[in-house]
Amino acid sequence: MTTKVLHFTSSAAVALLAITLAQAVRAQQPPAIGDGYPSGWEIRVPPGTELAKIKSTYETRRQPMSPRDLEDRSPLPFWFRLYLRDQLPNLPSNGSYQYPRVAAQILEWMVTHPTLTVPRSARNAATRRRVPTIKVGTNINLTNLDERNSESFVAVDYSNPQFVVAASNNLSGSGRQKQFFSSDGGTSWSSTELPLAPGKAFMSDPALAFTTDGTAWAATLGINERGSSVELQVYKSTDHGQTWAFTKTVSSGNDNDKEMIWVDTGASSPHKDNIYVAWDVPGQGMRFARSTDKGANWSSPMTLSSDAAIGSHLTTGPDGAVYVAWPDTQSRELRIRRSADGGATFDPAKVIATTNDSYEVSIPAMCQRKVLIYVTIGVDRSNGPRKGAVYATWGDRNGSDPDPGCAGAGVESNSNVYFSASTDGGQTWTKPKIVHADQPSTDQFNPWMDVDPDDGTIHVVFYDTREDAARKQTNVFYVESLDGGASWVNETKVTTMPSDETANQADSGNQYGDYGGLAVYRGVAHPTWTDRRTGTPGGKEQIFTSTIGKKKPPTKPEEKEKKKTDGDK
Repeated sequence: MTTKVLHFTSSAAVALLAITLAQAVRAQQPPAIGDGYPSGWEIRVPPGTELAKIKSTYETRRQPMSPRDLEDRSPLPFWFRLYLRDQLPNLPSNGSYQYPRVAAQILEWMVTHPTLTVPRSARNAATRRRVPTIKVGTNINLTNLDERNSESFVAVDYSNPQFVVAASNNLSGSGRQKQFFSSDGGTSWSSTELPLAPGKAFMSDPALAFTTDGTAWAATLGINERGSSVELQVYKSTDHGQTWAFTKTVSSGNDNDKEMIWVDTGASSPHKDNIYVAWDVPGQGMRFARSTDKGANWSSPMTLSSDAAIGSHLTTGPDGAVYVAWPDTQSRELRIRRSADGGATFDPAKVIATTNDSYEVSIPAMCQRKVLIYVTIGVDRSNGPRKGAVYATWGDRNGSDPDPGCAGAGVESNSNVYFSASTDGGQTWTKPKIVHADQPSTDQFNPWMDVDPDDGTIHVVFYDTREDAARKQTNVFYVESLDGGASWVNETKVTTMPSDETANQADSGNQYGDYGGLAVYRGVAHPTWTDRRTGTPGGKEQIFTSTIGKKKPPTKPEEKEKKKTDGDK
């Protein structure tokens, strides 16, 4: 047997050695920036801008990243993730919830304001516009401007229910939280914006409430130009939402996320007019603070949990008990804590339910941002037979099969809206049940619930794809329960046209956002939602509302007095 020996020229040997050494060096280096990250997460940044400089810096920096970073599938570019970790150094390095949900809003603001400066218009006085008077049930575009809006909230003044306020994100416009107000029970609306607190450039995550003196309260996340400071801030309005004033930073720092606000308006509550806020810190749990003097002073943040909490909701009972609920993304548990002393102390956490999916669900209608598993709670504060009952609703996948994803139109896996009830102060909970018609291969998501304090009726609104075989177009649906959730009736489509947040030029990073709004009083429901129907200005996401109910909007006090005077004549 003859052995063949390969001979190389000296130049060939040198070339082979160079290639071998280069491969060895590459094997010891971190992977190229962005390796393993979906190209669809990348965004276009205007060249020569401050944001372009940030992108260039982090694209060329070979900074090691946790191999578990991709467990969080938020559609954020790799370079922006590196940037966030520099700005928010306490972010967790594993799990599905590593980056705040508000990071998508930060990125959108920076992309639409790449110079990272506050628009001049945002420093000027707010402008107001009037929406024409409409009939009850008509869909009203509250925004009606060439700007993107998502995530909305709404509240009604129980003392004078003709006054209603709403709010939404306004990231591509001035960046300031959009505020809407109505003085005729939601028939017509005007708009304004929150003023920026010192050092802030834009806002996100709106929430609203009223104290019994008619003062409107707004909670928001105040964020600076570079997204390195995310503070929980509170504003108030003493003229039913026409003008707003900054009052307090409740939580400073750089990693607050998904705050909510609630006011105890119970006539017999020992803690009447206490104002409560709750929020989460990614990877560090749920936080809580309160004001017992109508917003003049606030307690220091209280830690309610140290789990992987995401998204808070809170409410009060007729006896003044405070309830705070949230999902834990690691255990898949929906957790709740109760305070019997107006938020001074809390009982240990109880479990409402264990969800099928964890953190978020990818469905055809919302597979970029994905549907957040978010729990909303309410209490029957009426004098009816179920007074004090506690309720919870949330969205979740229907089983253990994988998410349907972007292209899962025909698969059985889908998302539904679930409900559970407690009659012992949140200690134990009923088996979850679906609140809507459960049609196969359709998705229902982003529910919001409110319990009418007048009669205890439970109202729920949600997005629904039942009218589109591709599961991409959505409508908003409404359903109610008159018997504490034992049965659900009057399931009705609210929207008059569908929306599609997967179509070209849709805001794929935010899509529908994580929540909409719903406020109910005396049988009249006011939902708010993100809508991108045909004909919206610029083809962009807007905030819509409607009035649902059999009763007419409440009469203004002065009109009641006039009718009484006329009758005396």
